[in-house]
Amino acid sequence: MINKKFTKVIIVLGAVALLFSGCSKPGGGFSGMKKEAVPASVIVEVVQPRDLEEFIKIVGTLEGIIDITLSSEVSGKIVEKLKNLGDWVNEGEAIGRIDNADLKNKVDQAEASLLAAKASFESAQLNLTTSEKLYEDGKISKMSFLEAQIGFKSAQAGLEAARAGLESAKRYLNNSLFTAPVSGFITNIYLEVGEMIGVGSPVCSIVNSTKLLIKTGIGESDIMSVSKGQHVSIHYDDYPQEFDGKITGVGIKPLMGIASYPIEIVLDNQDGLLLPGMVVDGYILAHVYQDVIYTSLNNISEKYDDKIVYIIDENNTAHKVNIELGEEIDRNVIIKKGLNHGDKLVREGYENLQEGTKVIIKSVYQSETSS
Repeated sequence: MINKKFTKVIIVLGAVALLFSGCSKPGGGFSGMKKEAVPASVIVEVVQPRDLEEFIKIVGTLEGIIDITLSSEVSGKIVEKLKNLGDWVNEGEAIGRIDNADLKNKVDQAEASLLAAKASFESAQLNLTTSEKLYEDGKISKMSFLEAQIGFKSAQAGLEAARAGLESAKRYLNNSLFTAPVSGFITNIYLEVGEMIGVGSPVCSIVNSTKLLIKTGIGESDIMSVSKGQHVSIHYDDYPQEFDGKITGVGIKPLMGIASYPIEIVLDNQDGLLLPGMVVDGYILAHVYQDVIYTSLNNISEKYDDKIVYIIDENNTAHKVNIELGEEIDRNVIIKKGLNHGDKLVREGYENLQEGTKVIIKSVYQSETSS
């Protein structure tokens, strides 16, 4: 009985030994199965010379091309409010009015004073003419003639004073009606019917935003690259489109306390998409590098002092290339040496590559060539 059991154990052990022996042979069992390397997936860019534009970036706050505060030139009680916050007002249009009954009376009085002054002047003028003839004929003394001259000059001065008084009274009367000196939107209004207003008190603020102004500054390294009339591309975060601006002024002296030269930019805003107070970015073309090979800094790796990229050959094999860098513009850099027209430069997936790695090209990015 024991011998039979022992015999079975020997048979099982032998089978196991044969199994492991087969696995250890080349091409046999588990160790004989070769695992194929999975090609790395990459996105490449076809290298070709093209223009690289360098821009100066500015940041600024939008202002209305016209932004004023209208102040009262008279005092009185507000009896009429004709415009409200947010209304558009045309130049010369009424905004409000104070009680002007007293001012009308002063105009009437000034007109009467002017009539009296005219009568006095005419009388003095006639007296002077008569006295001059009588004096020439020797019928009156020199003193009487001098008195006639003095009377004429006094009446003339009185006439001028009366005219000025009437103009002043009319101006005060006109100023009792608050009218817009410019066209624009009312952004603040301080009039309330029944309240008193004094000389110099604000009436309203008017902003014309059909054109907008940006006052900002640029550094001394960029000031020589900008000029009056130059185009500026304006961007606001909430809008996908670009707005066209133009440089209308360039300062030749830095702003007080900072090493920044002032510039002014104006842009059209007829559709009213932009509002005063919004903060925008602007881009001014400073230089164009023509027909250069360049790429993003993101496509370049570093090892010690070497700058490395990967290119893919016609057999879909990766090759490491040392490159020499030129000027860096924004997040792009010019490649002075190492890349040639037509090379397939790896843009994504290079971190999984080494010399000789097989790849699968997922997509090819074709750069736009310069015109």
